[in-house]
Amino acid sequence: ILFFTLLAGSISDKEYKKIIAEDPSNAVYPKVIIKEAIKYAEDSKALYNESEIPKKYAELIALAVSTAFKCQYCIPYHKNAALEAGATEEEVKIAINIAADVASGSTLLYGNEYDLETFKKELK
Repeated sequence: ILFFTLLAGSISDKEYKKIIAEDPSNAVYPKVIIKEAIKYAEDSKALYNESEIPKKYAELIALAVSTAFKCQYCIPYHKNAALEAGATEEEVKIAINIAADVASGSTLLYGNEYDLETFKKELK
């Protein structure tokens, strides 16, 4: 994909400035891939709106992941989207606490260098 993107070449400065003026957040993309990045961002909305996972739950998952990654941009975005999709404040708190629980377990196992193969055997 990257190879074909590079072959396509970049856009003009004028076109780039127009795209940025329409949506300033697009300034995070370099000219050489900005059109593809915008298309990907638009296409990926299907994960939330058209997949087998209802939008409310998709946004709660995204909120939990955002929390685990400590993304200061993603957390308010996905919290708001989850609430707009019908999640309750209680469900938001639960999603965040699930993220914290997973992070805690991971930290304990990883930090203590618990053997992964032993762990997998214990799951059976």
